[in-house]
Formats: sequence, C-alpha cells, structure tokens
Amino acid sequence: MNKAIKRLGFGLLTLMTSFLAMGGEALAQELDSGDTAWMLTSTALVLLMTIPGLALFYGGMVRKKNVLTITAQCFAITGLASVLWMIAGYSLAFSDGGAVQMFVGGLSNAFLNAVTLD
Repeated sequence: MNKAIKRLGFGLLTLMTSFLAMGGEALAQELDSGDTAWMLTSTALVLLMTIPGLALFYGGMVRKKNVLTITAQCFAITGLASVLWMIAGYSLAFSDGGAVQMFVGGLSNAFLNAVTLD
C-alpha cells in the first residue's frame, strides 16, 4: 500500500508542476458546449483506461493469486484520487494562494465551494 501512496503522491506532484509550468493563469473564455462534451468524453475514456489498464499492468507484476487484490487497489486509488481532487485538489490548483501563489493555491474553493460558470 505504501508504494501506491507514493505513486499517488508522485502523480499529484506531476500535476502541480504542470500547472506551475503553465504559469497558473487560465485564459478567460466563454463556456462552449463542444468543449464541455469533449472534456466529459475524455474524462470517461481516461477512467475506462485507468482502472483496467493499471490493474493489468500491475497484475502482471504479481503472482496469479494476488491479481484480484491489485485490481481492487487500483479501483480504490482511482476513486480516492477523484474524491481528493473534489475536496482540495481543485482549490489548490485554481484558487488564490496569497503569498504562496507561485507554489500552490489556497483552500477558498475547498469542496468546490463557490465554483460557478464565471
């Protein structure tokens, strides 16, 4: 389980560094139905790829009797990462962090608080 936590931490670190590379600035655009549909489709495809893909990849590294356990762990980690993104990840990525804005955002939008179309 410790390896899974390390991988999750590495993934979050990679995500945060990619936001830093972009400068943390989002372009102000209007909401477009085509863009929204594509994002929903992409998200569904990634989730459909992540769970069985990682389960098969890591399942190939263990003995036959442990494949079901690895599959359950991959499913649990995917669900946990989704919940953690909604609880704090979105806010840390997109809200104002004050003095530490260069590194991480604040928690003003924790639990998707005050998230609107604007």
